[in-house]
Amino acid sequence: MALLKKKEADAFVVPSLAEASLEYKALLDKQTELQSRYSELHSERAKLRREIEAEEAAGKQRLAPEVARLLGDPADSVTALANRHREVAVEMGHIEVAQETLRRRLSEARNGASKAVCDGVRGEYQRRLGDVCDAAKALEAARERHDELLDDIEREDVNLAYLRPVRPFFLGDRRDGKIPYFLREAKEAHNV
Repeated sequence: MALLKKKEADAFVVPSLAEASLEYKALLDKQTELQSRYSELHSERAKLRREIEAEEAAGKQRLAPEVARLLGDPADSVTALANRHREVAVEMGHIEVAQETLRRRLSEARNGASKAVCDGVRGEYQRRLGDVCDAAKALEAARERHDELLDDIEREDVNLAYLRPVRPFFLGDRRDGKIPYFLREAKEAHNV
């Protein structure tokens, strides 16, 4: 199991989208409410289906709601159960449409909330990017010193096989490799 890195007590915390935008939070709350209601209706629909099947298996038959009312059939009759089953299915359909609309609204609200989060963390991000750039510059300088030593050894026509040098090819070309490209990109994007 990998060791988990502990956060410092005063570590920078990125706010959630819901913390950054009241609109986004309200949409999430509405989504939770609709999901809860849909789940309740789904359970009720399954229960009604079982009750209807049991009533029909007992020989009871469906009647038109008006006929059932005229006959004075109880509220738990097959007809009443079927009517409630239909009402539940209709409400579930409405919730499904509302959920799809809510998903689109959440997607739109996410952009505004994301901008608010990014605006709030920009300073910390630039500070940390600056740290990475400083480390990259130090790595670039260390690489240059490393390569200069190998150049000096080669100028003396020394067989490097006895040294078994390890060259940092992962950094790209020595003169215009990945570090200068990264530093240019950081400067253009964040003036770091």
